[in-house]
Amino acid sequence: MIIKVPKGHYQIVEKKGIILKTDFLGSGIGLGIIDKENEIAGLCHYVLPYKEHDIEVEEGEMVLSGQTMVPLFLEELEKRGFDFASAKVAIAGGSKYKNVPDSLNIGEVNFKVVQSFLMKYPINPDNIIVRIGFPCQSFLEVNLKESVFKINLNGEEEVL
Repeated sequence: MIIKVPKGHYQIVEKKGIILKTDFLGSGIGLGIIDKENEIAGLCHYVLPYKEHDIEVEEGEMVLSGQTMVPLFLEELEKRGFDFASAKVAIAGGSKYKNVPDSLNIGEVNFKVVQSFLMKYPINPDNIIVRIGFPCQSFLEVNLKESVFKINLNGEEEVL
């Protein structure tokens, strides 16, 4: 089963042969995380970095920023018994396009937001895969069944 994780949302799955996928990331971030031992995986997908950008699109339907969503995502993983010490983590997106001035580089700011929250957890730096800032289309997939990430950069798929 494949679950698309829309922008401004996250999804966590346990003990299931489920694949989580983002849409096109652009300057947004896809944060994928897998705990093989406890069979828990999650995918967080956000576009804007700060809380003031949280949007209620319909009554009760929020699109959250990284600053709001990433801590909620990580806290929920923790409540489910997620082992951060042995986790595999993938961070993708944060695209920077050639003609955008540095002052509008939201991708870099988005990456700093996710970094700031991950530093609070005992994640082995060797288990963190980063594919940020490429000037092309990117997508992230978290496959709990195979315990792998797939990052697609401009049509080229990389299995991690």
